[in-house]
Amino acid sequence: MLYIPLDGVLSVLTPGYVLTCAAVVLTMAATGFFVGRWLGMYPVDASLVTVCHSGLGGTGDVAILSASQRMVLMPFAQISTRLGGVTTVIAASSLLVMTL
Repeated sequence: MLYIPLDGVLSVLTPGYVLTCAAVVLTMAATGFFVGRWLGMYPVDASLVTVCHSGLGGTGDVAILSASQRMVLMPFAQISTRLGGVTTVIAASSLLVMTL
């Protein structure tokens, strides 16, 4: 914490940024819940694995699953994180190509 310039970090945390992040995570959680229920899965577990898309990779997966006491879902969270990352990179690359 001594070497991190906190003034730069705090300047990014605007109300709009925090609201956007919260809306994305809540939308992902709700989508995972309802799609999981529709597929016959445990809705809360499906929602937690879906939220792992937005959780800073493996460290976020550990934080999310340990906070919810569902560490047994770690393999699924890792797959979810990796597929979400690949999908994001492919989508961003496609949009980049379309704009050039």
